[in-house]
Amino acid sequence: MKRAMQIGAVLATLTAATAVSAAEHEILILPDAYFPSVLYLDEGDTVKFTNLTGAEHNIISKNESWALGPIADQGSVTMIVDQNVQTTFYDADAVSEEDGSYLVEGNMSFGEAPLD
Repeated sequence: MKRAMQIGAVLATLTAATAVSAAEHEILILPDAYFPSVLYLDEGDTVKFTNLTGAEHNIISKNESWALGPIADQGSVTMIVDQNVQTTFYDADAVSEEDGSYLVEGNMSFGEAPLD
């Protein structure tokens, strides 16, 4: 019985540690930028994209492996990230009329955030 209680305590600790280690982040969709422009995160973290532009927006990853939207003005969409997620993303609604390139780019990084 004592051993079963010890195993249960270890499992509870591991579960709590996993839940605590995942963080929630927010990326603000602005008219001409994302804030922050680079988000530093860990696998399993949650990223919430919040639209503050006054218009509906669609976010698309560089390789088109994921897309979010349409996101209404003042609305939010959330995703959980893992190491396989494409970390460069664009505003699919902000495209250059000259060459068709995306005008607004954002990035997520699994690296260490710079200290300066």
